[in-house]
Amino acid sequence: MDPVQINLKNCIVAVAVIQLVLFLKSMKQYKHVQKRDVKYLSGETLDYSGQYRIVRFYKSEGIIDDYLFHDVTIATQCSINHLHHLVELVERWSGPVSCAVFAPNQDASYADDAIAVLRRCFPGIKKHVTFHIVYPASHLGDLGQVGGWLRLTCAQILFKLENYGYQNYDVAGISFPHNVLRNAARSGVLTQHVLLVDIDVMPNVGLRSQFLEFAERKSLFKKGGGDQTAYVLPVFEVKKGFPFPRNKNQLLQGVEDGTVRPFHNETCWWCHKTENFDEWRKIQQTEKLDVAFAAEWDKSWEPFYIAHRSVPMFDERFKQYGFDRIQQICEMHVAGYDFVVLDNAFLTHHGWKMSGKFYAKKDLDNAQNWILFNYHFKDTLQKKYGTNRTCSPIDSWKPGSRKGALIGGKSVINNRLTNHRLSEDGL
Repeated sequence: MDPVQINLKNCIVAVAVIQLVLFLKSMKQYKHVQKRDVKYLSGETLDYSGQYRIVRFYKSEGIIDDYLFHDVTIATQCSINHLHHLVELVERWSGPVSCAVFAPNQDASYADDAIAVLRRCFPGIKKHVTFHIVYPASHLGDLGQVGGWLRLTCAQILFKLENYGYQNYDVAGISFPHNVLRNAARSGVLTQHVLLVDIDVMPNVGLRSQFLEFAERKSLFKKGGGDQTAYVLPVFEVKKGFPFPRNKNQLLQGVEDGTVRPFHNETCWWCHKTENFDEWRKIQQTEKLDVAFAAEWDKSWEPFYIAHRSVPMFDERFKQYGFDRIQQICEMHVAGYDFVVLDNAFLTHHGWKMSGKFYAKKDLDNAQNWILFNYHFKDTLQKKYGTNRTCSPIDSWKPGSRKGALIGGKSVINNRLTNHRLSEDGL
């Protein structure tokens, strides 16, 4: 054999031996490193699109002994960094709550722990709250880290949840599917009536018992699915650091003191103007709940309300920010629902909504949902309900950069795009 060929062969063999030694050395280095277990949830069903998986009645402990169909259930949704709000929500409501939790990837592990500790620490949550876990099919719920929070004290679990780190609409870079979650919570409602709220929106103390007495007095439970009335609850926001008002008198005092104002007063006052705060505040607080006045549907209105469980579900194509609740109110309007505002009932939100505090992609998401709402969703409603009622005509889309106005009277806003001051009629 040619000496050159022999040397080349020896070099190849030497290189192969070196590579083998290095490989064996690297394997020895990782010999004692354990691979993290990945354990996926089971028992899930798919949403209508097939993009999300839902585990309903997660680790349910069964129906409570004093369950009644003629009742009202709060349906709510959140990511795990808002679960701490359940403590106050249950204290104020003292009744059934159906909560859908968005828990992609390892969030499922922390959600599992949080649910267990919250049930252990707070009897009201254990008794009244049913949980439903939701996650994208492309980000399966992973239970491989379960147990890390189980030894936390009650105070520690609330701190962990509140400081988990997510901002609104930003959960590990995944689009937040509000309406998938809302429908998951809605499907877990076992009572005749439902109140769907965001988890950081609190009812006035005694609202559930007041509405049950009102429903009995007005024979609402006998109407069944034929009751196409939405009983609207005016909604307000409480300045950070101040306590929630327990009743209407305390709420109105907070307005006078400057610690309470109508919801989205600075960011979208027109979204709740139909609740007519100026008229509502004139009605004195009484022990019993009643209808204050009828309200006319408005294209920008997104009220919170109590209604029969047959109220239309949410369109799950709407994600992130924009039109996700407006679309359902639009469908209710086309379907022939009436809207009435209750006199002594109200909701309050944690903190004031501030202009410029939204996430970076808010305008982009809003524009996309505007297209979906106006050119896809609305087209189907007249055919679905066989009516000429409509949510049209279509208005031009504008970025959410208009500043809000003071409560009461003729509101005035500043349009940053034109630098003109426009009255409410000029919108």
